[in-house]
Amino acid sequence: MEMAKSGGENRRWAMTSFVLSTILALSLSVQAQSAKDATPFGPIGEVDVDQLMKFGRTRGFDLQPEMARIYKKDEEALGRLFGLSLGFKRFDKNARTYGQIMYSCWLRFGETYGVDLYLKVLDRQPEDVQQRVRDFLYYPLLRMPKDKRKENQEEIRKMYPRLFPSDFQFGHNDPIF
Repeated sequence: MEMAKSGGENRRWAMTSFVLSTILALSLSVQAQSAKDATPFGPIGEVDVDQLMKFGRTRGFDLQPEMARIYKKDEEALGRLFGLSLGFKRFDKNARTYGQIMYSCWLRFGETYGVDLYLKVLDRQPEDVQQRVRDFLYYPLLRMPKDKRKENQEEIRKMYPRLFPSDFQFGHNDPIF
């Protein structure tokens, strides 16, 4: 017989389910051309999201309520999500999970609110946060087949010149990339 879950376990399970379902739904429904495109940062599971939530909490960022605020157009919450990017010191599983969330968030904002709100919040961030966020969002382009990479990089720069300005260099002064 299964024992009843405590309030904390129920909340954590609900939070993990919410984040995973959001990532999956967004990454599959928006511009996903293949299974590999849907998760450019690699497979993300419940344990990965749980670890990212713990990582975020130690840095004052509670993932579930912040994501709920972000998807209600809370610009301050989106800024806090951007700021969390500087907490990563290496491109490990936490950073990849965060990258997948950032990628999904970018797609959802573009589809739901347009990219201007997202870019407006990004433009208000310090330079190092802007660079790190742009690096996370540019990373999926590097995962494309080499024969299509250059064409896609040029296309994305034309489509989103504010996101990837002409002077943007992937990984510039960014130790994890």
